[in-house]
Parts: sequence; structure tokens; C-alpha cells
Amino acid sequence: MFLSISFRLLMNLESLNSVESVGNLVRHRTAPIVVPAENGYAIRFVPAISGEALAHAYQMSLVEEAERLNLPLTEESQRGEFLKFADDELLKKYGIDIPKSEAQIRKTETQILLKDVVCDIGGFLYAGEYPVKRTSLFQVGYMIPALQDIRATALEAQFHVRHAPSSMKSYQIPYNVEVGSAIYTFTFTMSFKDIATPLTAFGDRSETDEKRLMDQKEARTRAAISALASFITLLPFGAKKSRFMPNMEYLSAIAACSSDKIFLASPGNSRDFIKDTVERTREYVNLMEKIRGSKPELRLITLDREGAAEGVEGIEVTKTPEAFAKRIVEVLEEKR
Repeated sequence: MFLSISFRLLMNLESLNSVESVGNLVRHRTAPIVVPAENGYAIRFVPAISGEALAHAYQMSLVEEAERLNLPLTEESQRGEFLKFADDELLKKYGIDIPKSEAQIRKTETQILLKDVVCDIGGFLYAGEYPVKRTSLFQVGYMIPALQDIRATALEAQFHVRHAPSSMKSYQIPYNVEVGSAIYTFTFTMSFKDIATPLTAFGDRSETDEKRLMDQKEARTRAAISALASFITLLPFGAKKSRFMPNMEYLSAIAACSSDKIFLASPGNSRDFIKDTVERTREYVNLMEKIRGSKPELRLITLDREGAAEGVEGIEVTKTPEAFAKRIVEVLEEKR
């Protein structure tokens, strides 16, 4: 099973991803992107929200589901500190053997997966003498303004003053927080087939440990899907929400579910991304049929609150993020 989802979100007055403070100014993260211009293309710096922020939010949702399903977690993951067995000290703390040769790498990976389901879904890197690496089963990039709607993007510092009693005027310090407003887009993908499966292809195996791991595959897959549903409906990423809760609205989204090859939904840079994904899906199916002699199974589910799916045939349309998440979960359950 492979899932790809592209979102379009309208966000006003958000400070979800700040970077360093400069004096009394808390800066919003910005990033350079290439945008169409009259005579070709141009670089523009725009407000952005990092893939790390989005990935942290999904992994926190995964922690909640793992606790509910009684799946293994480290103390660090339970606190949202995703150190993921980065060095010898963390391996020793949880009784995992430090690999002494390449032949032991697969066993070490298996032992780590048995200690923490977040390392299973979100990957990890042990950077010792014999490194052990597991690539994350989900991928997410920066959330950036949609290219076609780039003119509806702004970043501005808002002036505030900390309150203090009149007898403590020195504490009434002014400060500024940058907030951004834009139509944002980002893409989230996940592969489910390698859950509870060591990715290291070589080295000695512990049949007992790998069987214990495989016995948890059903529960781990359920946790990954449930965490995804929470992520879609709550969008729990970002900082500074206590006083800068963004005015946020779902505009549209499309999910492509495949039980065969990887297929990525088109990014939501314009309202045509749903139509473009559907057209690409048809061409992809025809291409695979010609090359392999059989058609891959692809299911498309959309969320549309801005007319992006109007006139597009061959797709399933939902109107709320809850209904969108529910249909994705149902399709994934069917394919399991």
C-alpha cells in the first residue's frame, strides 16, 4: 500500500514556524521558491513551514496511537524528543547491543524496532562505527504558498507590549512577532508495506526477534493509519498557537491510494491540481498496462471546498476533512 496526499489550505495570521529572534523580533521562517514571471521565472522569499515541523506533528500523533494500542515506545519518544537511538548511550540505555561488524546491523535494526514504533514508521539513524539507518516510511516536505496564488502571500511583524504593573514599567517591553498569510500547499506520502520489517537486506538475522516484530505488524499498521487520520483532521503542527492561533480553512485535497507502484499526487499549486492528478492517473494506468500487461489499482479521493473537483470525472468527492480522512482509512483497510 502506498498513499500520497496533496493539500491546499488557506491560512491567515499564522506564526507556526518561527526561527531565530533578532533583538525583540521573532522571525517567521522564510524560504526561496521559483515563481512564474512575465519573462520567465523569478526567485521570491516567502513564509514557509518546514517538513520537520509537519513530521514532528505526525509522529506525536503516532505516539498517542501507540500508547492507546500498547505498542512499544521509548521515554524520549513519549516526551516528543525523537532522538531515535542516535548514539551508543541510547542503545545502552535500552539494552541494545552496539554493532561490532556489518553482520550485526540487521539484528540491531530489529532490536531498535522492537523498542520503539516511532523508529519503525519514522526511521532512525544510529551514527556509530557501524551505522544503522532506517529510512522513514512517510515523507513530507515544506509547506509553501501555492505558486498560482503567490500574490496572495504576505509576511508582516505585529507589535506587542508585555503587560506589567505600573510600578514595574521597565518590564513593559515591546516585542514584534512576524506572522504570515497565504494559500499553502504541501504533500504527504506513506508506504505501509515495510512496517514491522527490517530494511537492512544483509547481515545475520534473529528469527525470534523478527517473528515478535511481525506479530505486531497489524497493530503497528493500525497505529500508522489512525495517526494519519488524526493528522488530516487536526493538522496539529506548528508553534505559538497559544496567542497566534491561525485562521485556517481547508480548500481542497486529493489522496491517491495504490496497492502496487508509487504514484504521487500533483502538488496543490493551483486549483487544477485535482484535474491534473486525474489525468496523470489515467496516463499512468495506460503506461503500466502497456509495459506490464496489467493495470495497477489506483483509488482517488478528494476534499473539495473551492470547486477544484467540479467537472472532473472518475473521482470520489468529500466536503469535510473528517469525511476525507474516513474514506482514506476505509480504502486503506480494504487494501490490507
